[in-house]
Amino acid sequence: MMTSPTVRLEDLPNLQQLLESRWSELHDGQQQESVFRYQLIIERERVTDGRAGFLLQLNRQRTTERRKPDIFSGLRPLFDPTRFNFNKVDSREILLEFTIGSTLVSILINNSPLTRNHVLIVPDLTQNQPQVLTADSLTVAVQLMLKLADRNYRILYNSPGALASVNHLHLHLLHISHKLYVEDACLTELQNGLYRLDNQPAKAYCFVLDPLSSTATEFANRVHQLIRILISNNLAHNFFLTWNHNRSNLCAFVYPRLVACENKQIAPFNVAACELSGFVPLGLESDYERLDEQQLEAYFQQAQGEHLYATVDGLVARGR
Repeated sequence: MMTSPTVRLEDLPNLQQLLESRWSELHDGQQQESVFRYQLIIERERVTDGRAGFLLQLNRQRTTERRKPDIFSGLRPLFDPTRFNFNKVDSREILLEFTIGSTLVSILINNSPLTRNHVLIVPDLTQNQPQVLTADSLTVAVQLMLKLADRNYRILYNSPGALASVNHLHLHLLHISHKLYVEDACLTELQNGLYRLDNQPAKAYCFVLDPLSSTATEFANRVHQLIRILISNNLAHNFFLTWNHNRSNLCAFVYPRLVACENKQIAPFNVAACELSGFVPLGLESDYERLDEQQLEAYFQQAQGEHLYATVDGLVARGR
């Protein structure tokens, strides 16, 4: 049973428990017809040798059983009601609904999960917003991260041209019980609280939120300023929200891409938000066994573009 849409996030002290118990009930319960495409089984798991320590997981079913991703062009695609969207899901897939400010937030299972409790965050589901990150949706993401007691949760988003698979505004919530390299990497401050991830496998810009000194809305608006610059310059991007190494501050990483990838893999795996951040799910055992940090970094550079910082730094400095 869903929570009433009139319930506010602040009135859900047991949000995490609700989410996890309802996810488990659907995934683990004995139902005649499951809403999941497969039972999540991580066959193998290892951490790469080297400075980054990527978490590699073998999940063959994700590759073979998931719904085929849609192909859509441009960073501002029009919402197409005839294509798959989240209004068409089985009603059992909606775990929770509540409001954050004026936004109605629907929490849906991801029926092809990467981790346990892998869900989708869909702001104002029936308004049929395309997969373009908004300031309100960023505020929702930050508020949810602040609400969840377990700080191994992360939130991510993939834009069109950066391996988004559904053109209906949504973010992913994942539980990853592993420290990711971006969480304790040194950051270079550029200007006004904007940082850059230097000398690391992926290229990213970062904003840091101290929950005691800034609000979720203020933080989301700062992140969205960068997102707007990227969109206005037709640069695809990935977004990753996580806690830092000591779990005191939130870090929002934005990974620009100089060349859009229209749902065509340029590597043996998706080079999207979680992979760029250090979590690499794989569908083939041969890839799981052979990939190392040098190869992963090469794939990241190919996906993002070799001279990315030279391009984006200039756009950020000019504010356009």
